[in-house]
Amino acid sequence: MGEIKHGAPQVPSPLRVFITFESTGWFETTQEQKEKELLPQLNTVLEEWRSNGSELLGTFDRDILTAGHSGPAHWHACFLYNVPDLQTVADMTHSFRATGLDRYFRLEASIGRPFFLLEQ
Repeated sequence: MGEIKHGAPQVPSPLRVFITFESTGWFETTQEQKEKELLPQLNTVLEEWRSNGSELLGTFDRDILTAGHSGPAHWHACFLYNVPDLQTVADMTHSFRATGLDRYFRLEASIGRPFFLLEQ
C-alpha cells in the first residue's frame, strides 16, 4: 500500500449519500391507510428517485431483530446512494415534505465518500 496522506477529504462526484429512514406516524395509522395510501405514495416517491440520476447501491432493514418504534438507533432502514449533486439530495428529502409523507416517516441524509481502504 502507498503512503497515506492526511489532507482534507475530497468531496466525491458523485456524492456518497447514506439516508436513514424512520417510521414515525406510521404506527398511528390503520392497516387500510397503510395499504391504500401510505405504501403506494411511498413507492411513488422511491420510484421517482430512480429517475433523478441517483444510483442505489444498497439498503439495510433492521426488522429481523426489531419490531415497533426505532429505539435508540432512530432509524428502521437505510439506503446507500451515489447522487449526482447536493441539490438532488435536498430534492430527495424534500419529496417527503412535498407529499406529506413526513408525517409518517423521517429521513436524514448524511454525505460521505467511499472508504479508501475498501474502495478506490
